[in-house]
Amino acid sequence: MKRILVVSQRNSCRSQMAEGWLSYYGKGEVIVDSAGVIPTELDMFAANAMTEAIIDISAYKAKGIPQVSDNEYRYVLVLSSDIKQVLPVFKGNPRVYEYPFPDVAGLEIEKEEEKKKAYAELRDELENFCFDFIHQKIKPLM
Repeated sequence: MKRILVVSQRNSCRSQMAEGWLSYYGKGEVIVDSAGVIPTELDMFAANAMTEAIIDISAYKAKGIPQVSDNEYRYVLVLSSDIKQVLPVFKGNPRVYEYPFPDVAGLEIEKEEEKKKAYAELRDELENFCFDFIHQKIKPLM
């Protein structure tokens, strides 16, 4: 089993969604963790968007990097801009990739429908990214 760590600023939205998709597409091949530089709590708009796509992340808990730093990872995926330089050196010399995705949780969107749409768009972008990552790095499509 290959281990993947997904890192974002708060581990509340992007990294949690990506953890769900990577676990789904990499089932039986990967163990996926997510963590944040400054962890908060799971964003319920993110959880609801994922539930609409049949992936339940509602029980996920935000974690900080110290909580996962004892694990040895094959890949570290950084989904936030400007945090790669503050990451520690991880065990096992993993390949670190930076793929910044928009921070929809940080956007000030007043209308709930617009907010749901922004989360759904992020969910779909992350799904495509995770599908491609798994099939390029973990289990190639034949």
